[in-house]
Amino acid sequence: MKRKNNRLKNNIRVLLPLLLVFTQVLFCQENDRLIVNKATELSFYSPDECLKMTQHLLKKAETAPQFAKVYLIEADAYRVKGEYSKCAKSVFNANQYREKINDSLKAEILFRQIFLARTLRLYNQFDNYAASLTDLSENQDKVSLSTLITIKLNIEKAFILFGKNEYTKALDVLNVLEKNYFHEIEAYSYLDKFYLVKAIAYKGLKEYKKSNDYYINATNDYLKNHSKTNRLVEIALTKGQAELQFYNKDYEKSIENLAIALEKAEKLENIYLLEDINNLLALNYLALNDKENHNLYNKAFLSYNRKVYDMEIASVNECYNLIGEQQAINYVSRENSLKLYVYSALGVLFLILLFGNLLYFSNRAQKKRLKEIIGYLEVTNKLLVESTDKVKKMTPKKLSIPTETEQNILASLKKFEGTTKFTNKDMSLATLAAQLDVNTKYLSEIINKHYNDNFNTYINKLRINYIIEKLKNEPEYLNYKISYLAEESGFSSHSSFATVFKSITGIAPTVFIDLLGKEIHNKKA
Repeated sequence: MKRKNNRLKNNIRVLLPLLLVFTQVLFCQENDRLIVNKATELSFYSPDECLKMTQHLLKKAETAPQFAKVYLIEADAYRVKGEYSKCAKSVFNANQYREKINDSLKAEILFRQIFLARTLRLYNQFDNYAASLTDLSENQDKVSLSTLITIKLNIEKAFILFGKNEYTKALDVLNVLEKNYFHEIEAYSYLDKFYLVKAIAYKGLKEYKKSNDYYINATNDYLKNHSKTNRLVEIALTKGQAELQFYNKDYEKSIENLAIALEKAEKLENIYLLEDINNLLALNYLALNDKENHNLYNKAFLSYNRKVYDMEIASVNECYNLIGEQQAINYVSRENSLKLYVYSALGVLFLILLFGNLLYFSNRAQKKRLKEIIGYLEVTNKLLVESTDKVKKMTPKKLSIPTETEQNILASLKKFEGTTKFTNKDMSLATLAAQLDVNTKYLSEIINKHYNDNFNTYINKLRINYIIEKLKNEPEYLNYKISYLAEESGFSSHSSFATVFKSITGIAPTVFIDLLGKEIHNKKA
């Protein structure tokens, strides 16, 4: 009996330390899991706190899925802060574990890559990532993951169409998605984001009543299911409603909402949001003729605008560098059976060719974009000139305008386009009608019919075409300030000129001037 007791005591002495170690391991694993969940929760609401947690988690991570998950949380935090270079680096780090993680994490990596490509207007890369997601979805045994990919991918496609001002196509994508997957959207707690995207689509189509209804629905769903978890969504909802209030001339309410959005954006230190919100505040105060506040927020907008431009260039360069590195790594993994010296030589050659091609295609893309813009404006100008030849081919008129009168008005418009009278800041439909000695209704109808534009858009296109011709043919204009170019072409402010310029050409005037300057320099060289 004594021997048995001794044996039992010895077994306890051996097993007790092992049991303590096992318990400690389980406790640490559970503790780390709780930290991961908390970091995920904070990534879209308090990114700085989240980043502190990810640094701890990266030190504790051991497996490929753990590393990939933490890097994705880190990427989200940098996304919320608007630091897209760092976001791209974190996504790249997560992607290094691609071969050792499940399809769900692979999809999450691709969605982060799609966001960066969409935000930085890397449209070819967007298409590549979208194709990879489609393949992943089609080869997926899990119906739930395939459905989630479909929902999120179509929302991303809607956003990319917004960037191209193709709001009708975006709405078509969203309507099909709603018809086929509405219950799934609701089940995956994606309803607030879906309503938000539809609100943006209707706002782009100037259907402000419908847009407002969807903003209200999105806000209600967010407060019900996601309250205080995503500052980006909160800012988007508040800013979107403020924009609608601006369009409806409720400037005081718009300013009130923008102040709320600005406070949240300042907490995130997101330069992109700060630029946009300060611009909207400046426009509201301009509408109220509050010059002091307009100057205050316009100055802030211009300061952030330059920072945004610099950050965008840096982010695009970082993305291309990381894409090059990833392709190089993929190449290395496929050729790992080669001998070391052959492998190294081919790798170096590949990198040289890769970066050379990236540089070449980057420059060519910039030149192509510049030519597309100039070509578009030349086509627009040509349409202005040739419009008098198309009287008989047009659709039936809304107003009964005699053909002779219509031709006379078109001829007068052609003469007007050959002058610089459209650069007069006081130019209006009534002013032009008086100058041409025609009825305002006739003039408006003919502009709508023959140019497919309202009067303001017609004048703005003439002004933008005029200033671009100046930039192309008189190099000294490349050195002038944007405010001078705005005044020269007839705009009342720097911000309105920049907004109209970007809406017509697709890029900001500062970017256009840089591209054009490089093009002229290259031709001289």
